This record gives sequence, C-alpha cells and structure tokens, in this order.
Amino acid sequence: MTRKSIGRGKLILFGEHAAVYGHPAVGTSLPCRTELSWEPGVWTSDQQASNEKGRDREVFLALLESARVTVPDNGLTEAGVWHCNGDVPRVGGFGSSAALCVAISRIVLNRLSDTYNRDVHLLANRLEKRFHGTPSGIDTGMSADNGPAAWMKSKNGLPERYPIEIPELNIIYGALHRSGSTADSVGRLRRLIESGNSTTTSAMDQLGDIATGFINAAADGETFGHQGDFPGLVADLVNRAQGILASLDLSTSNLEVLLNLAGKTGAIGGKLSGGGLGGAFYLCASDRLSRDRILDALPEQLTRKGIELLVPLTPLDFGVIHEPESLPRKPHGRR
Repeated sequence: MTRKSIGRGKLILFGEHAAVYGHPAVGTSLPCRTELSWEPGVWTSDQQASNEKGRDREVFLALLESARVTVPDNGLTEAGVWHCNGDVPRVGGFGSSAALCVAISRIVLNRLSDTYNRDVHLLANRLEKRFHGTPSGIDTGMSADNGPAAWMKSKNGLPERYPIEIPELNIIYGALHRSGSTADSVGRLRRLIESGNSTTTSAMDQLGDIATGFINAAADGETFGHQGDFPGLVADLVNRAQGILASLDLSTSNLEVLLNLAGKTGAIGGKLSGGGLGGAFYLCASDRLSRDRILDALPEQLTRKGIELLVPLTPLDFGVIHEPESLPRKPHGRR
C-alpha cells in the first residue's frame, strides 16, 4: 500500500534564542509543505531511490537510511520508489529540512496523519541532526504540527508542546538575504552568556517574558489596557522583542529599513523570526484590510530602496476555533 505524508514549513513568533536557555517559544506551522510518498513495487535501482537528483538525492538517501536503522521494523521493502515535492522555502529559516525529516518519519513510522505525534517528532529531531548538530526540537515540532503552539523545556530533552488558539490576527511573513547563519548567532550569544555577560542574560529573560505574555494573552484574551485590541497587544510585544533582538546585533540594516517602510504602509509591528542576521521576519497588521494594503504597497517601496526579498511577502491569518488546552501558567512579570 502506498504511504503518503507531509511536513510543514514553520514560523517562530516569539522566544527565539531565549528558548535555548529554558524559556518558552511560540511558533506555528505554515500552509507550505513538503509532500512525500512511498510506493511499493519492483523498480530499477535508480528508480527505487527517489525522484530527487544530485545533492538532494544524496541527502534524502542518507536521511532514509538513518530512519531505517532507527526503526528497522518499518514495513517498507527495498523494492519501492519515493516521490518528494513541495513548496517550503529552502532559504530564510522556514524549516525546509525539518519538514523533510518529519515527512520521512511519518512514512517510516506509518503515522501518516498531519496531526502532531510525539514519536514522529522524536524521530524527525534525530534525523535533523544531519542538518543541525544539536537541534532544539522546536523546529521539527512546529513542522510536525498543524497550527500554533507553545513549546516548553522538558526534562527528557525534547520540548513539550502546548497547542494554543490565537485570536483573530493578520500577519505577513517573508525573508531577506542573510549576513550570517543561525549557528553564528547562537554561538556568539552562548559565548557571551558563558562569560557572565549580564546584559545578554537579561535580554534572554526579557524575551522569555514576552513569549510568556503572548501565551497568556492568547489563552485568556487579556489585552492589558488595549481595550480588546488583541492585534495592538501583539504589536507591542513584537516591537519590544525586535528592540531586544536588535540590541543583541541580530537585526540587519535592510530589516530595519523594511520595518520602517512597513510602518509607513500600515504595519503596527514587525520583527525577525528565528536566528536573525537576515532571513525570516513577520509584520503585524491591525486588520485584514490593512494587511492587504501592506501587501500592495510594500514590495514596490522595497524595490525603490534596492532591498530584495529572498521569500516574497505572504499573508497568514489566525482566528479562534475552539478552546485551547491548558497551559502551564507563568507570571507576566519578570522571573
């Protein structure tokens, strides 16, 4: 029987970098996906590998072999062919490697549903080590999910997932060219913290508090003086987080110009997403109409400034569907 699965792109909303030090992170899977299928049958050696070519094929086969070694009783025969395709951006930090690892894990484990499964998450995170030596588990968790969630540090190493429902919120995401890698930024911050740099440690605490504030607001519908204006609350948190990330030299001049232009076209907030030094970012709009105005006006303004988008501006809408599961409560103030 043919097995089919997907892994999704991901977007970190809050808690990047701080999550490394035990603070919560918030992120969401994206509509873009990697689609994978395995079809049994008798094929030539070239066919049975996959429809991937070149370096992609080498990476795919290495991941597949790692998965088969980890789960030897997987029900897959050697006489079969793999087909892989999808639209997760391979640049910018949207989780293309995590999505592939999730898709492979679902087929190998025969857990084909696109809902979150911790066994799939665990195997995908092991496979992700081929791309990132010590993955946090957050990226693969978001790619294995089908909506927004908070991710909390756990004793067994793999972060615990707490699904959340985000009230009505309209954002736009995209990506810029990067001036450095996530490994560069993570390594530099770790060296600062290990050297006893109190400013960097304080910044991680503040980023963690902002993530916690968003989690509590999404769970309770609290607006902290915003009189029911959830997008306004989120924009305040987003802008505070961006200010802290920029103070850590994780922003870029192009991102700062983009955020300034976005504000002039109607965005009420914006920040980098992920490792920084370019790559993924997102903007907040007060409503869908404002979001559409930003989508219409901002690309032309960026072109005039000579700023090239690595991933084009893409809308993403959130809305309440059902009551969220219970989340561990933390105070809004600093710990």
